[in-house]
Amino acid sequence: MIHLHNLNRLYNELWPAMDQSVANIHKSGRYLLGPYSLELEERIAKISKAKYCVMVGSGSDALYYGLAACGLKSNRIAYPSQTFIATKNSIIRSNNRPVGVDVKDNGLLNWDLVPDDIDNVVWVGLFGNTEEISTTKIFYEDAAQHFGLPLRGRFASYSFDPTKNLPNFGNAGAVVTNDDEVAARVRKLRRHGAELSATGGNSMPSERDCAELLVKLDHFPFWQERRQEIARDYHQQIGHLVECITDPAGQVSKFVISTPLRVELEMWMIKREIQTKRVYEQPIYKSPQATENCLCQLAIPCDPYITDHELHYVILAIKEFFEEFPFKRSL
Repeated sequence: MIHLHNLNRLYNELWPAMDQSVANIHKSGRYLLGPYSLELEERIAKISKAKYCVMVGSGSDALYYGLAACGLKSNRIAYPSQTFIATKNSIIRSNNRPVGVDVKDNGLLNWDLVPDDIDNVVWVGLFGNTEEISTTKIFYEDAAQHFGLPLRGRFASYSFDPTKNLPNFGNAGAVVTNDDEVAARVRKLRRHGAELSATGGNSMPSERDCAELLVKLDHFPFWQERRQEIARDYHQQIGHLVECITDPAGQVSKFVISTPLRVELEMWMIKREIQTKRVYEQPIYKSPQATENCLCQLAIPCDPYITDHELHYVILAIKEFFEEFPFKRSL
């Protein structure tokens, strides 16, 4: 089986350095908010060109704590209708009112449809796609799928779960910001929100999580180059057969294609032992473009540890499907 994610291959390459870090943690007896956590925060802040980074337990908590730390309450906040449910839920958890807005065909928010009377927007870099943003509105980056780019909004929230481009072997997240007060409030919220009106929680990654992420961070630039290389190959080899949604020039996280024959292509790929995934079954807020996207889009393997032979096999399988499908009505 050719998988979407090859964390076993990642571990097989990096385990000596990660195991040494874990041994150091056990010797020190410091398991939370120790030197590995502090170093990881410093390095992520530098990569994001931000003043602060605060590590938290998940990407969902990162977005929620960021919104809560900004002091938003009872505001109408726009968000793209094609996204993970955590985007909407984080707005609700922070005691604000989510307003779904339709997207473009690449899954990014359609800014032209954001109501004039809404001042706050959560922008999502879907699949690692990005764009120039010029707006008078205050925006916050749900950056779960485009880690590695400079901060642009008031804050950005990262996710490091196993499916992301910087994957943890479990959950972890971070908030990056240039705002002194936002950073200070997030640090409190991750420890139950002491002295704050917002409700916090126990949301801290372990020293082991942070130590392992530091090892992975050393390899991150090479992984991103490989993902972009794979994305370019897909565009060149199958771009005439399907619509390639992921931009190779972006911060490639997932490689997503779009075709009205998605169901048939899924079945074809299963028979050839190639893993695919419907990235979103339906939009969070029903809207025309997001609905069409969710009906037609499919993620195909783009992991940096995929071999050239496996990549060629995936491309060949897709080519065979479109060339043979008119003559093979029964799969």
